[in-house]
Amino acid sequence: MNDKTNVEMVNNQALETQITLKRPIVFEDQTINQINLDFESLTGEDIEKAEAQFNAEAPQNSMVMVKEMSKPFLAIVASKAARVHVDLIRKLSAPDYAKITTRTSLFLLGGK
Repeated sequence: MNDKTNVEMVNNQALETQITLKRPIVFEDQTINQINLDFESLTGEDIEKAEAQFNAEAPQNSMVMVKEMSKPFLAIVASKAARVHVDLIRKLSAPDYAKITTRTSLFLLGGK
């Protein structure tokens, strides 16, 4: 990760990791203006825990074949990368939620 630009390279493409929210939110009495996705800190155990949480939320989730394309799974992984509660990610505006989950999917599918 390049600390000066808050960009991570995945498959030679820049992957923004510091997301400034288009619509800041208040979560647990704090105004949240940006989300920092520290993908490099994630471990295999984090991904396994995210999958277990995803499957526990609804029995049909275990049938999802490509979890890396599932927004609810990506929200859980993003929350782990950002070290925030998944409810914070889920309360974001649709454009901010989409941007964060898309960045997370690109990271997971990029295989870095």
